[in-house]
Amino acid sequence: MKKLEQKIINFINQHNLIDKNDRLLIAFSGGPDSTFALYFLNKFKKKYKVEIAAVHFNHQLRGKESDDDEKFCYEFCQSLNIPFFSCKLNVNEYAKENKLSIEEAARILRYSFLENFSKKNNFNKIVTAHNLSDNTETVLINLFSGTGYTGISGVPIKRRNIIRPFLFISKEEILDYLNNNNINYRIDSSNLKIDFKRNFIRNKILPLIRERINPKVDEAIFRSSKILEVLASIIDNYINGLITKHTRISKDCIFIKSSAKKIENEIFGEFTKKLLKDNFNYHIEYNDVYRIKSLFEKQKGKKIFLTKKIFALREKNGIEIFSYKNDNSSITIIKVGESAVLNSKTLKIEEVSRNEIKFGKSKNVEYISADNLSDEFILRKWQPGDKFIPLGMKKPKKISDFLTDAKVKSSEKKDKFVLENNKFIVWLVGLRIDDRFKITSQTKRILKLWIK
Repeated sequence: MKKLEQKIINFINQHNLIDKNDRLLIAFSGGPDSTFALYFLNKFKKKYKVEIAAVHFNHQLRGKESDDDEKFCYEFCQSLNIPFFSCKLNVNEYAKENKLSIEEAARILRYSFLENFSKKNNFNKIVTAHNLSDNTETVLINLFSGTGYTGISGVPIKRRNIIRPFLFISKEEILDYLNNNNINYRIDSSNLKIDFKRNFIRNKILPLIRERINPKVDEAIFRSSKILEVLASIIDNYINGLITKHTRISKDCIFIKSSAKKIENEIFGEFTKKLLKDNFNYHIEYNDVYRIKSLFEKQKGKKIFLTKKIFALREKNGIEIFSYKNDNSSITIIKVGESAVLNSKTLKIEEVSRNEIKFGKSKNVEYISADNLSDEFILRKWQPGDKFIPLGMKKPKKISDFLTDAKVKSSEKKDKFVLENNKFIVWLVGLRIDDRFKITSQTKRILKLWIK
């Protein structure tokens, strides 16, 4: 057995990374690190009594070169009889939509896919091929960016079901092993450019540090980062205690109590970072932290958007942070004469004559003028930015503001629906119709909207 192989086996045993009968899903880019990882685990899968498979991500950023990477990975796995999966990621679109760098957007999409795919296909552990140099680069990027204690603790050896058995070996050791064993791999041309932060640190800063300050800077930073990782876990426990005390968390909603405004600014930053990352997978920036905390001094109803789909709202006793998910499965098409299920109730639209109108106090029954409407309605959850003209008013009003004025509980707001026709909101279901569709003496066609 080669010296490097024994070194890795000792590290795996020391940190209890692999157990008998594990099913390992390996992130495989085709570069030297992941090629080495896949080759090593395939070679020793009988020793560990594990099953392995590889998944490749085509980021669609380098045209034909990206497609050639995918082809290489497929053929490499075929040659070793390793199950292979691939996934195309629209990194550019996700980065623009969420105001992220290309690097960060790609990372988030990869990990999201790995988590979901491993669950669906019964892989109990995910393997990434991070090495000693990756840890150094990560620590320096985070240190220069001011990301806090979690950032400078480096890349974790193990996090939930993600393991990194090669984190302590250098890039040079990996390349020597591959070249000595005539194992082919791909080189990502974008790694040579310095327009990405990581590449600038890798290709410009670190060579100077190794030459002029410490040739073994990777080992030094690795030791320090692992000490900081232990300290980070202690701080994490403290932050978790604050979260338990000062928040209420439900699906798609975080409520931060007013008592949290007494938390010191630096701790409040880590507090909100953890909340947003753990619940919405959103990596908050320092300016976002300041904006959220400043909401405590604003009047009720004041809102700030962190992204198009995440916003914070000042409420009476604190701040609510919502994650709005534009899910097509929540959209229902209803035609006149048909009905649809709405939160265990039934919503129906039917045409009636004028003498059938029976106005009452129930907000679950409404009558509208349908003279300028089509027979096809859309039932959907309201979205931030939606407006209508509430019955009795003359100017448009945001749905969010109407719900606040109507004293709808914050926890219930996100579950409200609107009925739409020809791009107009006809009815904020169960609350108010739009004034433009009220019945007048000139109305020729009348529709009854009701829930029961």
